[in-house]
Amino acid sequence: MGTPAQESDNFVVQLGAAEGAEEVSLLEPVPPDRQLILSFQQINGHVPVLSIGNQRGLVEKLFKRKKLQDEEKAVKKPQARQIMHDLTGECRPGEVLALMGPSGSSKTSLLSVLGGRTPSSLTMTGEVLYNGEKLTKKSKRNIGYVLQDDVLYESLTVHETLYYAAMLRLPQDMSKAQKLDRVDKTITALGLKKCQNTIIGGFFHKGISGGERKRVSVGHELLMNPSCLLLDEPTSGLDSTTAMHLVVTLRQLALGGRAVVTTIHQPSSRLYQQLDKLLLLSEGHCMYYGEGQKAAEWFEKLGYKMPYGINTADFILDLASGDVATHKLKGEGTRQHLIQCAEKYLGANPGGFRRDGKELTEKTMGRELWAAAQSRLHLYDSQKGSFSDSPRASMDVEQGSMNAAPSGSGRAGGSLKAGPRWGAPYWLQFRILLQRSFKVRRFESLSKWDFGQYITVGLLAGLFWLQKGQNPTVADAQNLRGLLFFEMMFLSIRSMIGALLTFSSVFKMVVKERASGMYHLSAFFFARMASDLPVDSTLPTIFIAIIYFMAGLRYDAWSFFANWASVILVMLTAQSLGLLVGALVTNPKIGQTIVSVVALSMVLVAGFFVQGIHAWIAWLKYFSFIYYGYNLLQKIQFHDTPLYDCGAAGAVSSPQNHPDICTRLEDPSAALNLQRDANEWPWEPLVLIGWMVLYRLFVYLALRKRTKSKVR
Repeated sequence: MGTPAQESDNFVVQLGAAEGAEEVSLLEPVPPDRQLILSFQQINGHVPVLSIGNQRGLVEKLFKRKKLQDEEKAVKKPQARQIMHDLTGECRPGEVLALMGPSGSSKTSLLSVLGGRTPSSLTMTGEVLYNGEKLTKKSKRNIGYVLQDDVLYESLTVHETLYYAAMLRLPQDMSKAQKLDRVDKTITALGLKKCQNTIIGGFFHKGISGGERKRVSVGHELLMNPSCLLLDEPTSGLDSTTAMHLVVTLRQLALGGRAVVTTIHQPSSRLYQQLDKLLLLSEGHCMYYGEGQKAAEWFEKLGYKMPYGINTADFILDLASGDVATHKLKGEGTRQHLIQCAEKYLGANPGGFRRDGKELTEKTMGRELWAAAQSRLHLYDSQKGSFSDSPRASMDVEQGSMNAAPSGSGRAGGSLKAGPRWGAPYWLQFRILLQRSFKVRRFESLSKWDFGQYITVGLLAGLFWLQKGQNPTVADAQNLRGLLFFEMMFLSIRSMIGALLTFSSVFKMVVKERASGMYHLSAFFFARMASDLPVDSTLPTIFIAIIYFMAGLRYDAWSFFANWASVILVMLTAQSLGLLVGALVTNPKIGQTIVSVVALSMVLVAGFFVQGIHAWIAWLKYFSFIYYGYNLLQKIQFHDTPLYDCGAAGAVSSPQNHPDICTRLEDPSAALNLQRDANEWPWEPLVLIGWMVLYRLFVYLALRKRTKSKVR
């Protein structure tokens, strides 16, 4: 059993093979006043069950069939299903507590409860205490939590990932040099030195290996030097050697005065020996709790002797799955019986089965359970056989409960200290997140495919409207109206569709980082918006310039920059609407449908395709940013510009030189049937800015609601 290394200033982790291994100072030990004792008592959990009975009201309204109602009553199921049953235990500084069990045994659910990240769908009762106190948002900064899925930015390198985490999470009283030193120590100690400049990678970009990704996730939490570290299946997907190195690292971290709790699936025999304590779960029930190395002895005393040459972890997982049978009990009966034995023993010995605890006797287990265990041992020894697999069979066994609190409920370091709420001040958060946003988008921004698309479409449009703006005739002006509408619509619709998936790609990351208390959500939001502006405006600027000069629009600086600013403003407003739909709707297909319907509605009421809309529906145009943008672009192009009506001749080159066939018109608004007077003061930018700010405010509120971190 490990104990905190309080007497040393630091400790080391040995990496690689024994020969020529490198010893690296990992992290300083957790001082006694920051050490935590994690205890949980009588944890019960229920999840809702979707059944026909739950939907009865809807079915009755839609179909109103009595026969169906009778069938629903016949198959009605409970409204909730219990997935955790009176789970009790503790993990002290210097210990590694493993949560083991077959798939569906509620290991991850229990870990999320211990880390204060209980899902909203889970109804939980019981207490989770750290040094005898309940967890709060501020005190969660002392707790490290590693998810089973590696939620990392694919385009950042290993060093960048840990660097930005360090800048945001480490205390403000640490200098930048100290933070960088912490990053370097973490990288070296986790064996990531060789790949520190390699991107994390993903489906489209090759990056580091799965084992290295897992270690980066662990390092992300180690930067904070947490007093308690919770990990959800950190060895899943790793080979035995890599998994062993990771668990040895966790073991060394525990020796530094940390409480380490991890779920683990099918550990090797070497890996199993690194575990101090074990909580074996079977369908939400406790089947064993105590020292990891005493589990085989526990089950042997109950009459289930482990066959020679079998891995302890494999044997106890078979027991928890109900795949081990005896001559009197089938697999499911064995599982239920062992659960009853564990609950009976832990009811009197909440500290679990350990070397210095009470031995299993008839007095502690009761006459009936003890007699059954002795009978199985005698039968096993006489036949010199082993238990065999058998099909599962149900057996009703009265369930017990563990009502007592865990032993050793004393405090490790007194009251749990919260420390500062944020690791970095607000403006530093904004600056770091802004830098990270540019790095995160390094592959998707200014790509050769986007560049080619904008250039190709811009050149084609420029050729179609080639120098139409240099002939001040009514016919050419009508053509220019189509160009202005196309210029605005192409950028707006493309920006809106692209923005739809902006937050869906980083949603899990924001949830994870907010739960860890890395930054203010507003700092992330403003940094993301600020990074989007130059990136999303660069290629549209090139597109606008190509169209503007090839089409021969007004050749003066004010008109060019006014046209550019107006199109960019409309594009950003469209992007804001796309962001809002993406933040509100989780299903991308539904989001695309909503965006398509809204965009088409705004286009139809903007005044280009349909004019003279009936008054009872024409009011919709005031909700259309395209309506305001289109009118603004026409004002910029046609204000103080005389036009020539050349009648049947249509578009005539230099109409001012043909007074015999072309008549000068002083009012272009009437000639072109514009919705707004071209010489009117351009008030539309104020409305567009208002819509953009309103949309983005709703985006922020939606993100805040969806990513809100609750301690339960």
